[in-house]
Amino acid sequence: MEFENFNDHEALRIAINMEKEGKVFYTTLAENAKDSRVKEIFAKLAQDEEDHMDTFQRIYDSLPSPQEQIYAGEDYTADEYLKHLVDTGVFTRKDSAKELALQIKSDVDALKIGIQAEKDAILYYREAIQHTKNDDGRKAFEQLLNEEKTHLHLLAKQMILLKECAS
Repeated sequence: MEFENFNDHEALRIAINMEKEGKVFYTTLAENAKDSRVKEIFAKLAQDEEDHMDTFQRIYDSLPSPQEQIYAGEDYTADEYLKHLVDTGVFTRKDSAKELALQIKSDVDALKIGIQAEKDAILYYREAIQHTKNDDGRKAFEQLLNEEKTHLHLLAKQMILLKECAS
């Protein structure tokens, strides 16, 4: 994913793609999960990702065009850091989530990758909060950061339960 510098449009575009890929990933995992509780969790997360995508899309659509936004003193060091963060994330490569989900062989492995994806989202949203100039965008990133933390907790808790049952 390429970007010149990190602006509100770019931040929201990346977030929309992350949520879209997350929805595909969790939907595929819900269809393939063996454990009924894991299946329910993935279905819920897929719906949450769709809701997040809609939130970011609504804010993106309300932004003034990029030419109308004025940015003074962009931080190219932050841009480079964010580029690497985005390029290495689980849900940041367009159209890769389904392929990844189909390669997963167990519910525990699915939960581990879901946990990593939620950590990636948390890290990205923290950075986006610091660099987003649009108030609605910042508030959405803050709200969804907290929801991603809840997702992380839910996935980690279920992974512990599955591992205990297997022991």
